[in-house]
Amino acid sequence: MMMERYGGALLQYAHRLVGDIHTAEEICQDTLLKAWQHGDRFRQEGHLQAWLFRVARNRAIDLLRRRRYAAEEPLGHSVSRSPGHLEEEAERALMTEALLGALAELSPQYRVVIELRFFRDLGYREIAERLAIPIGTVKSRLNYGLKGLARILERRRIAGDVCSN
Repeated sequence: MMMERYGGALLQYAHRLVGDIHTAEEICQDTLLKAWQHGDRFRQEGHLQAWLFRVARNRAIDLLRRRRYAAEEPLGHSVSRSPGHLEEEAERALMTEALLGALAELSPQYRVVIELRFFRDLGYREIAERLAIPIGTVKSRLNYGLKGLARILERRRIAGDVCSN
């Protein structure tokens, strides 16, 4: 059940962080295994989802660090990645974590539409069919959800055009 519900979004998230589908699959499997091992700790759906993405993010960062250290020469010069690239990866991971935290604060009716649109890359018609709601409702929920997400991020003082689509 957990794999069906979160597996696709978790895999896409991990893939965006590490840029390699095989590593992303490993991260996804590790994350779901950890959730299964600690399943008794979670009573509410929103907390589980936020926790899953946080575990995946931490695992991705660990793997990226290992890659960086493995690619360093004995004199400490990086062969594969510049410091600027690593900073971009870390910034992207932090922004993703902030977005997921803000997303968890949204009402479920808005959150699910945003997740289906941006994490599962579904079109309006597909979302409408999956949720059994009119396309106009999908569009309005997406609009209100993104505005709510922007307000949450602004309240948290997270800059950028994160919620523009």
